[in-house]
This record gives sequence, structure tokens and C-alpha cells, in this order.
Amino acid sequence: MPKGERRVQVELPTELAEWLQGFAEISHRTVTDVVRGLVEEERRRVEANWSRPS
Repeated sequence: MPKGERRVQVELPTELAEWLQGFAEISHRTVTDVVRGLVEEERRRVEANWSRPS
């Protein structure tokens, strides 16, 4: 594992885990790459909402 990275484990419903695996395969990416992209996008969205003036 590259320095500065940490492995995490999540439990997903079987249907969602199968969808994720299938999506990764058809998009020629790893599950890690798919999940990383989703989490990074969600982080940007959340941080933008937090930094928005009230």
C-alpha cells in the first residue's frame, strides 16, 4: 500500500457490492478507483457547502 494511504473496510448490501464490482469492471477500473472518485466528489461537495456563507 502506498505511503499516505490507509485501507478501510465497509459492509454493503450484496446487491450494491455486486453493482459496484460490475461497474468497476465495465469501466475498466478497480473498485478502489471507483470508490475513491465517489468519495472525493462527495468530499468536495460537502466542503463547498460548509464553506458557503450562512
